[in-house]
Amino acid sequence: MAEAVISNIVGTITNELAPLIRQQIELACGVEEQLEKLENTLTTINSVLDAAEEEHDKNEEVRVWLGKLKEAVYEADDVIDEYQTDNVQRQVLVYRSLIKKVRNFCSLSNPILFRFQLGQKLKKIRENMDEIAEDRSKFHFTQSGRDGKAVPLKREQTGSDVSSEVIGREDDKEALIKLLLSSNEKENVTIIPIVGMGGLGKTTLAQLVFNDDRVASHFGYRKIWMFVSGDFDVRQISQRIAEKLDRGNHGHLDFDLLQNILKQQMSTSKYLLVLDDVWNEDKVKWLRLKDLLMNGARGSKVLVTTRGKKIASMMATDTRYVYNLSGLPYDKCMDLFLSWAFDRIQDRPQNLVEIGKDIVSKCGGLPLAVRTLGCFLNRKGEDEDEWLSVKNSEIWELVQKENDVLPILRLTYDQMPQYLKPCFAFCSLFPKDRSIDKETLIHMWMAQGFLQSSDGIPLEKIGHRYVNELLSMSLLEEELKYPGDEARHCKMHDLIHDLARLVAGTECSLITAHPKSPSKKVRHVSVFGSDLPEKSSSKVKDSISEFLCNAKKLRSLYSHLLVEQNKTVINLLANLKYLRILILTESEFDDLPNSIGSLLHLRYLDLSKNFRIRRLPHSICKLQNLQKLKLYACVKLEKLPKGTWKIATLRHLEITSKQEFLPKKGIECLTSLRSLSIHNCYRLSTLVRGMQHLIALQKLCLTDCHNLTSLGFSLNYLISLESLEIRNCSGLYLSGRQKTQEEDCSEGRRSFQLLLNIVGLNYKKEQIEDAGKKAEGHQGLQKLRSLTFAQLPKLLELPCELENAASSLQYLSISNCDKLSSLPDWLPQCIALKRLEIKQCKMFPSPPGSQHGSCTIISPSQDELKELISKPRNKEETFEEANTTGLFELTEERSNLDEF
Repeated sequence: MAEAVISNIVGTITNELAPLIRQQIELACGVEEQLEKLENTLTTINSVLDAAEEEHDKNEEVRVWLGKLKEAVYEADDVIDEYQTDNVQRQVLVYRSLIKKVRNFCSLSNPILFRFQLGQKLKKIRENMDEIAEDRSKFHFTQSGRDGKAVPLKREQTGSDVSSEVIGREDDKEALIKLLLSSNEKENVTIIPIVGMGGLGKTTLAQLVFNDDRVASHFGYRKIWMFVSGDFDVRQISQRIAEKLDRGNHGHLDFDLLQNILKQQMSTSKYLLVLDDVWNEDKVKWLRLKDLLMNGARGSKVLVTTRGKKIASMMATDTRYVYNLSGLPYDKCMDLFLSWAFDRIQDRPQNLVEIGKDIVSKCGGLPLAVRTLGCFLNRKGEDEDEWLSVKNSEIWELVQKENDVLPILRLTYDQMPQYLKPCFAFCSLFPKDRSIDKETLIHMWMAQGFLQSSDGIPLEKIGHRYVNELLSMSLLEEELKYPGDEARHCKMHDLIHDLARLVAGTECSLITAHPKSPSKKVRHVSVFGSDLPEKSSSKVKDSISEFLCNAKKLRSLYSHLLVEQNKTVINLLANLKYLRILILTESEFDDLPNSIGSLLHLRYLDLSKNFRIRRLPHSICKLQNLQKLKLYACVKLEKLPKGTWKIATLRHLEITSKQEFLPKKGIECLTSLRSLSIHNCYRLSTLVRGMQHLIALQKLCLTDCHNLTSLGFSLNYLISLESLEIRNCSGLYLSGRQKTQEEDCSEGRRSFQLLLNIVGLNYKKEQIEDAGKKAEGHQGLQKLRSLTFAQLPKLLELPCELENAASSLQYLSISNCDKLSSLPDWLPQCIALKRLEIKQCKMFPSPPGSQHGSCTIISPSQDELKELISKPRNKEETFEEANTTGLFELTEERSNLDEF
């Protein structure tokens, strides 16, 4: 992982250095010169990282060199980040004309002294890095341009013969043979990919099918086995196919002539071609080869094995022909294990068989892992201690041979683009079998600087792209709640988790027992109380706290361990100055210390489910790098600090508090916000005016706010909103009346002026004015994809503003809204809708065959949507009842709001 981390941080630093160097008027004491020299040194080092990576596993000296380089790069990153943070703080104060308060607000009160100290630090770092750069010459590294791709280690070449008896793949074999012997009416040649993670037995299954008598009889002698692996050379593959068909030598032919020969050979009669272990994602290369293969006679088949779902989808004739290979059932795995662990059936001691059951359960249905461990234990004989050692060890701790499970799985890691490697290794912080929230993972990657965007694409979208890449490589698995669900969570196979821990090395540490002394190289630590021994003593917790306080260079602390004492938190904050991520969920300390404001590098702070904390210190507003603040279920939290508006970089906010009104100078000023979730704020009566200026907001979630009566702004202004979720807000009235353009514009101008009077932290005046003009043009909600209304007893009809979302809406769910009597006339315009759910809405006239007040339709047609539109049977009665319950008696509330 070292070279991937170095490459990632070097790229980040280089991007940050350029604008700093241009700010010559701000620099002093030789800082500009030091920055330029540092940039040159980093560029030189970056050019040889590919070569160093190839030698990493072979050469101890190279490993030591990369270790020194990584430490130096981390140090440089911290110093540059410290300077940028101080610079942002000063810019905020200058913008606010609060120069007199610089001494109270900035971490270092004297700017000249600070820049002098910065220059000295940079000089020391640059000199150290120059020495490291000079040492590279003794390794004779070759320079190369870095394109983000890594060169995979070569896997041993496969053939068509099956080396031994195969257990547990009979059903898969029959299903594939049926596909091979069937005819395709549309295409002469059918392409069938077998896709799955490394070690599942894709190649073995292909060999079984290839050697079956029925397949041999069907295709005759025209069966070709091709091992492809990482080198997808169209000319070379074409030549090898042609030579296997006519047993000639075509190496001397030019490609045009070779193509003509191959096309002629293919067209004479049907053939079966196996392309084993395909890694190519280049569609152009594949289409060039496919053009040659499609000249085959009717009934020809191409069988592909690959680990990449994206590759399988690209190559398959149709998605119906993608064969997703799953793990073996437990009983089949046990049979396979016993066959490898013991030479004879009669020589199977029951005590070892019982231990073997636990070992097999660790393998997660992966045949290669089962075989590897069975073979390993076969060499250990009947020594029970050896078997117990394997049972209690991580698989990656065992001695590995070239064709054992982790080296084969590691091929996937070696093939991975450089930018994905630190993201993958970071996943080792989550315990095995733990459900991983995708957004949490992405926000943590973002906090560590793992996400790089060069085209102005939001980092969150880059993160989703990275997650999808890991999913397509079978390194993460999606958790689906129901068919068609857009899964919000994922998991990691146990063996893949072992691989992640292997490549992360000492960089990441998951504490599951009494910890040893921390390595100086550890940067990321996670502690999960549920994974510690049930009767963990206070001594164990004290030793964990001591371990953490001694790991002074930590960048991530992800703790689900109950922290009860304020003293523990004070010690952590005093020692861990370089934290980017601090997660202290389910703790019970009373106060967050003022020293939280000294964590200048902090990007991610999560204090969720602390049922005792009452206040946040005002120093938290000094965290000028903070991107995510999560205060979910902090039920005794009195209020947010008044200076919340100063956290200009905040992108994601989740809060639970006891306040009736949000701070007047607060959330509406956080114009970088991408997501806002307000949970269980039971006293909150309205959201603040001015929230329409959250022009970057993509997700708004309001749950369990029973006293909330109105939003206080028009949804039309949220021009970037993609997801809206409102649940269990029993007092909320959402008007179905569309405001006039004059009303909207008037309200927008008033709140716009208010925002300008407060501060323009993230947007210049021109940008805010432009946003105001866009909002006045009613561009809001045109990006809305997901809408959820649940347990809203005062909802009579959907707000008219939602009509703007008709063309983009993909998911619509309405449940337990007792007074909802109809759906809007614009519903049939929802051409992108993938799922519509109406549940337990008593007054809603359900379609025939549905439960009263409920219906669920997957990918509804326009006709189906038209059928759902109906007028309420007693509309006048409904409105009369609503009026008597006070739905429209909002005069007093609005008056109170104006006073506020």
